[in-house]
Amino acid sequence: MSKFGFIGYGNMGSTLIDGFLSSGALVPGEVMVSSRTEAALSPLLEKWPETSVTCDNRRVARESGTLFICVKPLDAGAVLEEIKDILADDTHLVSIAACVTIRNLETKFGGMITKVIPSVVSQVKEGVALFHHNSKMDKESAGKIERLFESIGKVVLIEEDQFEVAADLTSCAPGMIAAIFQNFVEAGLRHSRLSQELAQDMVISTLFGTAKLLMEQELGFPELISRVATKGGITEEAARVLNKGLPGLFDEVFSRTLGKHEAVKAMVSDQMRDSDQES
Repeated sequence: MSKFGFIGYGNMGSTLIDGFLSSGALVPGEVMVSSRTEAALSPLLEKWPETSVTCDNRRVARESGTLFICVKPLDAGAVLEEIKDILADDTHLVSIAACVTIRNLETKFGGMITKVIPSVVSQVKEGVALFHHNSKMDKESAGKIERLFESIGKVVLIEEDQFEVAADLTSCAPGMIAAIFQNFVEAGLRHSRLSQELAQDMVISTLFGTAKLLMEQELGFPELISRVATKGGITEEAARVLNKGLPGLFDEVFSRTLGKHEAVKAMVSDQMRDSDQES
């Protein structure tokens, strides 16, 4: 089986599929996608008409050598329960569902498993995909899936117990960064007569340039701060305020998000356990 199957065509599933196809890492004829409704798959067929689509998860599982589970965490257990009896022993199962652990997945499937937390910025072939393989993974299969994700960004392999913090720093970060700079812009508007459109455009352009400067010149954050925040200057005054208020704020952010991660993981584990008992 050479097909790459995708169960779920939500925001992240569609992002990955379009990224893999646009980069040329996959071709439409080797991709099969299932969703709850045919209507949800219409945009995919309009852009990539040679892609196989279906509403039958079992068909995708049966015909795919590499199978992506791209559903919400609390839907993953039901999907795995539905398909577990037809998964081939040599199937490579790839889950992008946050808070679904390798151990959860191994209660349903005993073969090769990769846990991946991708990022929405892979739409522009940037960002980080977090990876962890289970003990059944062979070197060839691991390399194959890592190269696939390298076509749309950077791959970072980490221990599974580090996923939650790392996901906050990567997958969740675009939303957090947008929230931070939305507040930054709104504060600027309260102290000026600038239009919201102009202020937002200036900040976005500056964000892009800052990221490019950091990457291309291989700078760390402290070095860039020192370049801009001259002693006794305006930026130094701003940095002093930020350094006073942000540590506690970000500690609270991580406290809240890690608590949410743990709560969802517990719900997923309970669901998986209940479905095992029912079966």
